Amino acid sequence: MPADEPGRTEPDDAPETPGTDSTAPKHKAEPDESAIARAVADALRRAAPAITGIGVLLLCLELLIGAVPPPWRTALIIAGIALAAGSWLWDLLYPSSGKRRSMIAVIVGVSVFFLVLGYVLRPVVHRIHQEWFVDCGDPVELTVLVPVDGAAGFQEAINAFNGENIDENRCRKANVTAYSAPWPQVEQAMAAGWESLGEDGEATGPFESLRDVGPRPHFWIAESQTQVDLAYQRLDDSELNYEVFRTDDAEPIGRTPLVLAVPDALLEAGFNSGAQTTDRALPELIAELGEAHGTQVLRSDPTVATAGLLFLRALYGPDAEPGGVGARMENVLADAASAIGIALSPSDTDLLCDLTRTQGVNPSAAVLTTEAALARYNSGASLGDDCALTENGRSGLVPIYGGHFGALDYQGVHLDWSGDPLAEERAAVAEDLRAWLAGEDDWKPMQMGLRDEHYDGGELYGDNFFDKEFDVEADPISAGELAALQGVYGQNRLPTTVLLAIDHSVTMDEPVAGGRTRFELATDGVATALQYLGANADDQAALWTFPVPGSGSHDEVFGMTSDPGDDVAELLAATETSEGVDMHQTVVDGIAALESAGDAEGASAMVVLTDGDDPDTSDTTVESVRAALAESRASLYLIAVGEASCRSATFTALTADSRVTCLEAEEERITVTFDSLFNQLWSGNA
Repeated sequence: MPADEPGRTEPDDAPETPGTDSTAPKHKAEPDESAIARAVADALRRAAPAITGIGVLLLCLELLIGAVPPPWRTALIIAGIALAAGSWLWDLLYPSSGKRRSMIAVIVGVSVFFLVLGYVLRPVVHRIHQEWFVDCGDPVELTVLVPVDGAAGFQEAINAFNGENIDENRCRKANVTAYSAPWPQVEQAMAAGWESLGEDGEATGPFESLRDVGPRPHFWIAESQTQVDLAYQRLDDSELNYEVFRTDDAEPIGRTPLVLAVPDALLEAGFNSGAQTTDRALPELIAELGEAHGTQVLRSDPTVATAGLLFLRALYGPDAEPGGVGARMENVLADAASAIGIALSPSDTDLLCDLTRTQGVNPSAAVLTTEAALARYNSGASLGDDCALTENGRSGLVPIYGGHFGALDYQGVHLDWSGDPLAEERAAVAEDLRAWLAGEDDWKPMQMGLRDEHYDGGELYGDNFFDKEFDVEADPISAGELAALQGVYGQNRLPTTVLLAIDHSVTMDEPVAGGRTRFELATDGVATALQYLGANADDQAALWTFPVPGSGSHDEVFGMTSDPGDDVAELLAATETSEGVDMHQTVVDGIAALESAGDAEGASAMVVLTDGDDPDTSDTTVESVRAALAESRASLYLIAVGEASCRSATFTALTADSRVTCLEAEEERITVTFDSLFNQLWSGNA
């Protein structure tokens, strides 16, 4: 047999294996780390559809029923988004099989469908949930009186309070409603004890608080501590035999400084040496604006607007006296309003609205106003129901601050009227609302341009180069000083010539509520208006009726005079009724009469009352009226009574001119409307 060849292995031989050393140390087999990672990744991929489903399910539940209490709502939504987004991201980074990816796509598609469905159906489901499964009690009703200036911002804050003031079942704790009224009317209502209607449901006098101002408020936002003091005094002097509130019940809500708002280009041009804070006297600043920069200054009516009244201190100086610098300032301001074509505005809100209509969103005039009013104007937001600004962008007005200008210091006061069975509940809601408005909760006064009591800088709504470091101090003036300023203003303002034209067409002689005719009610209003004549010795009035038979437009009851006598009612009653209404021609003739009779440096106004029921039979058009106004210094006030509306085509065409103001008055409010308007025109007759 041949010798075996080295290295050859026979087929039946077992392969050689390395020998094992029995003496070597023994070790456990180490796990494969990559295998663990693969296992974890595979597990996550398998779980991705479930995680996605859970996350989207959480979102769907919240959108469908919204049943989670507010503290957990945000956490639930964040958790749902995190779970869904996390699983999608993992599947994106570590792709799964086609089958699993298809499953995720189905879940995502179905989830998006339910999310949209939930968003659409949530209000319905929420209502079903509230009505079928939750027994919500009646919310506490709270009526809030807010000032005219700032009313839109306060209304937004109150709406937010209503939305957030809910219990654990998402039931509203309170239903807070707000309305606004000018301070003179509020003061008058306080003096009357905010009385109810008479036993027969009729008004007890020409002024009726509930009808002419509004319901008795449970919470009042005053513009200063001075107003609080005056309101307390008026209530104390009324026939009420109980205390509605105490002056120290008032608690601060926020402040806003009075400012001189000027076009921003003027600071660059060197006005006030480019500084926004000054200790210079306000008349000196106004003089520089006019003489060095040709810029006119506007302000709101001091007899109605609180800001306009407080500015009188800075305009007249610390020792306000008739004549002198105060009278000179009144001339300058009146000339500015006449040149720009703006009637004396009853509020800063109306003033800024009129300025926008006249000069656009980047005006060339300067304005005496408040920082808060300027903030809302800058934002382009609505200034109120009657002035919905739609333009975007800054106004181009920046504030000039002066510590001696003053400030509005908003105060919240709870009013406790006797006989209220829910007085305790309303007091609790009023306190919650006060805390909300003062910035002690989620809402902050800075969101409407106010500075709260602890403001030390930070963002302000509508900020356009605001000096947020300016120290705003509350500086209420006494009731006596306030009355003195009003009296001096009555003597300093320019003499005002007023022509009244009363519609005496057939429909004005028809009986209305209470059996009296509109013309008889208008006669009462005229008599009330003429009581204001005499605050300034140079004030004059004339009275017409229209239409008349023949070619004329009107009948003269008495001509221009400073003393119309005491028989005005008898003179009006003797005028004849006529067909048709020659209103346009009457206005054109009236403007011409004012131009020829008025003081060359004074103010003039025509007041027309009509029920609008009879067609205007004259050939004179709206364009003719506007042309006559453009060539005069006169303002036109239209009082629409009965079925007449300021929204009618005729009145709307006229009120497009900023010198034309339309006032709607129900028959029983004619006298009150005359009273309010002529207090403004012939102010100062305290």
